[in-house]
Amino acid sequence: MTLLLACDSNPGTDQQAAAPAVPVEPAAVATPAVAEPVASPLLPAGKSAIELSSGKVSIRANQVYELDLLNKLATEANFQLLSGDIDWKIVTIDIQDQPLHAALGELLKDYPYEIVYAPDADTQQEVLSEVVIGKLSAAEITTGKDTNTANKALLKEIEALSKDGQQLAYMQNLNNPDTEIRAMAAKKVRPIGDTFYQLTDMLVTDPSPEVRIATTWSLEMSDDSQVPAAIDALVKCLQDKDAAVVVECIRSLDFLGDETTVQYLAPMLTHADEDVRIAAADAIKSLQ
Repeated sequence: MTLLLACDSNPGTDQQAAAPAVPVEPAAVATPAVAEPVASPLLPAGKSAIELSSGKVSIRANQVYELDLLNKLATEANFQLLSGDIDWKIVTIDIQDQPLHAALGELLKDYPYEIVYAPDADTQQEVLSEVVIGKLSAAEITTGKDTNTANKALLKEIEALSKDGQQLAYMQNLNNPDTEIRAMAAKKVRPIGDTFYQLTDMLVTDPSPEVRIATTWSLEMSDDSQVPAAIDALVKCLQDKDAAVVVECIRSLDFLGDETTVQYLAPMLTHADEDVRIAAADAIKSLQ
């Protein structure tokens, strides 16, 4: 029936030949619409939710005070939070299924911070134990930490000194056999003169990952004339066997801002550790 209706039923002999029929395209078959990813539902104002699973964390917050959110995360993830004098803000965020280290990096991207790893008491594996935000005094560093009496007394003595006296004490304690004291000294000492070269050596040779991480904090404060040597040491540190140390070295290279270091960061994009890969990608994006 359809074929008959589509033909000319009364062609005239004096008519020109009919133009070839234009083929009719078959009707398009509708494909099911693919649903766009739906963002996490917004929580009521002032509320937050944190979920930890298989080493990953999801964080949602709606108009929440940053420090309150960080304290809640520290409780959930079982790490110590130490904070200096920070001008905290009210934030709304949605972080989904990220490694804890990466999530902290996103939360703290506007502040100077340090993430410290230490051996777990049961497994002896390196775990995130402490997050230090801002510049702390020696007295603040001891707050809430399981430090023995002798260490606490030493830190109080250093805090009571003048600023020059404190720096001399930090220099002297770079060789302290106690890991905690040595890390504190490496973190607080000014990288000047022979101390600078001692720090670059410690970054590569110190047996404690906590101390090696602490040296990156000081090397970021290197004078312009020292930056090339600091970069050389940080590039060597990219081969560190501890992934947490490698992450902090990457962050320090990013902080120093030398775009030529991208060539050393690029191989880190295929590193076995996910946190290293994420840190490298962020640094390369920032430097290019």
